[in-house]
Amino acid sequence: MALGVAAAVAALAAGCGSSSSDASPPAPTTQVVTSMTGEKTTVPLKIDRIAEQFPAHTVTDIMLGVGDKLVAIPQNVKTIPFLRKVYPGVNDLPELFRNGGKVNMEELLKLKPDVVSTISGGDTMTPFTQAGLPAVNMAFNTFPELAPSIQLAGKVYGGAAAAKAKEFSDYVNAKLAMVQSRLAKLPATEKPSVVHIASYPPVVVDGGKSLIDGWINIAGGTDSASGVKGTHVTVSMEQLLQWNPDVLIIETPGGDQGLAANSAQSVVDNLAKSPGWADLKAVKAGRVYLNPQGLYPWDRFGPEEALQIQWTAKVLHPDLFTDVDIRSETRNFYQKFFNYHTTEADLDQILQVGSK
Repeated sequence: MALGVAAAVAALAAGCGSSSSDASPPAPTTQVVTSMTGEKTTVPLKIDRIAEQFPAHTVTDIMLGVGDKLVAIPQNVKTIPFLRKVYPGVNDLPELFRNGGKVNMEELLKLKPDVVSTISGGDTMTPFTQAGLPAVNMAFNTFPELAPSIQLAGKVYGGAAAAKAKEFSDYVNAKLAMVQSRLAKLPATEKPSVVHIASYPPVVVDGGKSLIDGWINIAGGTDSASGVKGTHVTVSMEQLLQWNPDVLIIETPGGDQGLAANSAQSVVDNLAKSPGWADLKAVKAGRVYLNPQGLYPWDRFGPEEALQIQWTAKVLHPDLFTDVDIRSETRNFYQKFFNYHTTEADLDQILQVGSK
């Protein structure tokens, strides 16, 4: 009898030991991601609170369906009328990041973000990591980086965001292929010279290898400012007159003045007062265009770059893109990626119809 009890106890103990050794390891709660500038960061698998340092990336956050997870945004995002209309929740968010990405770290820590989306990599990320906040640079600087940057954001945010990022990447890659295929055999002599003016006064341009230079070339143009080094570089009016481009594209200026609708018109109005302006080839030919602005200026660092290459290609080569209806494409884009139905008034504002 005693032997039987002892055997039973031993068997029970063995069974307990077996179940302990066979127990599944706990599910991971973090993942390691690589930023657009190569830094590896450990972030929570479940992201509920996002601090956004980069104005343009706020649009990506909204597109990926995580706008309701934003706890801090950059200054001037609220100055964009169409963004406030598409995502009214932005009006209630604190503008914790000032121009250049400066932030009061004490105030940021109070918000307990799960991740900080930074404006760039390297030293920009250091203050956040030193404060114990996971930071990831999800921004892009060239057009080829656009789709990978959106997919990185989808990976960081997880869930439905990853699927939306894939959907966007498929879209932009298809549109890029369409534009490139139609321009593949275009001789250099048929590529108009283009100057993109970021603001005035003074004349500010972006140089070679910039995002601006990239979409000009993709759309079948020649960037007159390609020899300039850097972005947002001041050049003289004499330099602009020397370039004497076939086409001028005027950006809605940002910075301290915000990004109010139609402010590109004020740039043109000021330029028109400058000596020599009326003699420029682009002005004589009526080829001065105001760059569209929707949720952000299409020409800079947001998902609307997918529309920018189509708009620019049609501006530069209308005969090769007769079937591309920019109003229709714009309407479909915002419906598809932001679940927003644009009105005719919205489209006029975005495309700056009636201005110039």
